[in-house]
Amino acid sequence: MKYLLPTATVVMAAAGLGVWIFADNHMIGLGLIALALVLWAVAPGILGRVGTDNSTSDVDPARVKEYRAQHPGATIADGIRATREHQ
Repeated sequence: MKYLLPTATVVMAAAGLGVWIFADNHMIGLGLIALALVLWAVAPGILGRVGTDNSTSDVDPARVKEYRAQHPGATIADGIRATREHQ
């Protein structure tokens, strides 16, 4: 579910290019590409934010790696947040 919006953006952009090039329908192709750009602009980042201080001195890479092994699909930011909360 996390990658649904980014995937839809890429698929819509590819479909727009395909319609534009292969079906020779420029308006529909440009419309799909424009919609993909709007989706990309409003979509939240998939990497996430770790914090506002940008300090990585208190991050233990081994704990982050262990957390990500136990939680498939978790990002590095998720692992950092989770390991900071449990210190």
